[in-house]
Amino acid sequence: MKYYSLILILAALIMAACTSTDKATVDVQVETQTAAEFIESGKALAMEGEYDKAYNDFSRAIEIDPKNTEAYILRARVSFASVSDVTKVEEDFSGIIYNSVEGGASEEQIEKYDLAIGDLDKALELNPEDAETYIRRGRVYAEKGDYDSAISNYTQAIDLDSELVRAYNGRGNAYTDKGEYDNAIADFSEAVKLRPSYAEGFNNRGYAYLLKGDTDKAITDFSEAIKQDPEFAIAYNNRGHAYIDKKDYNKATTDFDKAIELEPEYTKAYNGRATAYANRQDYDRAIADYTEALNRDPKFARAYNGRGSAYLNKEEYDNAIVDFNEAIKNDPENSSAYNSRGLAYAYKGDYRRAIADYTKAIELNPESIMAYNNRGVEYHARRDYRNAVQDYEAALNIDRNNATARRNLDEARRAMGSR
Repeated sequence: MKYYSLILILAALIMAACTSTDKATVDVQVETQTAAEFIESGKALAMEGEYDKAYNDFSRAIEIDPKNTEAYILRARVSFASVSDVTKVEEDFSGIIYNSVEGGASEEQIEKYDLAIGDLDKALELNPEDAETYIRRGRVYAEKGDYDSAISNYTQAIDLDSELVRAYNGRGNAYTDKGEYDNAIADFSEAVKLRPSYAEGFNNRGYAYLLKGDTDKAITDFSEAIKQDPEFAIAYNNRGHAYIDKKDYNKATTDFDKAIELEPEYTKAYNGRATAYANRQDYDRAIADYTEALNRDPKFARAYNGRGSAYLNKEEYDNAIVDFNEAIKNDPENSSAYNSRGLAYAYKGDYRRAIADYTKAIELNPESIMAYNNRGVEYHARRDYRNAVQDYEAALNIDRNNATARRNLDEARRAMGSR
């Protein structure tokens, strides 16, 4: 029995030794994995959308080789991709197409952008002549909302290589975000001069023209972008908005139809088409399209505001108020939603809430002629002519030619004189 027990003990010791040897072998294998192998593994994970795991692999590569610029750049890319609206990490922060963005960066996004910027700082410290990495860092700064730093980075890239189309494109977008439309147009013009088939450049310049108020030039550029890329859904969407500005709602609807045909999940195209329908006073179709937009993005404040306005025009005031509430919940700085909700309350006879909403709209946007005029109308209806006159005058101080405010002011003054 003792002999048998001794055999069992020896067998257990041998098994433990083998297990320990196997574990040591595994540890050695991990320790001897090269930086290049971690980079390749990280790339594969990133392509599968496994950004956290990819980040860890690139971090291991950096631990092994602290001077590996590729590892820093790749780690920055997955930090960026994990919180940004990009579909493929290999896009490498490039090919920026200008389209309106809802709201600013969230705290989570800013945290990730800062990580990316730190890694790109290190990459540029190791290779300060890398123009492409200045473009990458410019993109991250732009997404963070730091447009001056973005412009500085794109400019450094251009200083290193004056024919970098993406640098002009990126800087143009940053200028657009700053509201410096002439500078933006100059950069996009340089981009399409360097690459005459550059559909993104034509689209982005068109958007700058649209925001500047030069709708005809905007349509020309969007049309050129579509000519260069007939499947460019964003260009159709943007041209649709330009046609809305020209009150050509049939052409606008056709463009939004095409954008949706090309990208059936294109939220903003549904919202745009809804706006065109609303302007045609086809409120049922407008409501249907706003609803499609909200099905795809339940936090889309502009779609709630638009659908609320359609309900308002249909005299469905309770439905309108529900939508304006959602618009305000998702965009608390939305002056238009407060003004519109004020109208809905006014139509329901709730003048206290109406005045409160108009007042909030004015607080958020002191240039809101409609809010001043609407509050004036509410005061006027309550025979508070003094406050009504003040509001009409405030509207006229913003726009001396506003016929509605002028007419209302005259009526209020007459009413005051007859008391």
